[in-house]
Amino acid sequence: MQIRRIPKWVYWCAAALIALNTYFFQELIAAELLFGIVFGSFLLVLLAIYIVGEAGDRGLGWVEANRRGMAAGARRQWGRVEAVSKKTFHRPHSESAR
Repeated sequence: MQIRRIPKWVYWCAAALIALNTYFFQELIAAELLFGIVFGSFLLVLLAIYIVGEAGDRGLGWVEANRRGMAAGARRQWGRVEAVSKKTFHRPHSESAR
């Protein structure tokens, strides 16, 4: 029996197929990582929205429980805001006004 010699192009084709399969595998891993990052970002945004909503609900519950004290404090602050808003803001004795 005679051993046939395998042409070089067969080796080149086998190497190309292996390289293509390796590249395809790398692309799949990269795509999975990108999808993971995107969905992780969505998860963080939804978690932040949930936390803000829960904080708002608990804050409203606390205000309802302490509404008398909150109302008095709000009236005092509103009076202070009105007093500040009635003042005129200008620089007395400005050099450019002379």
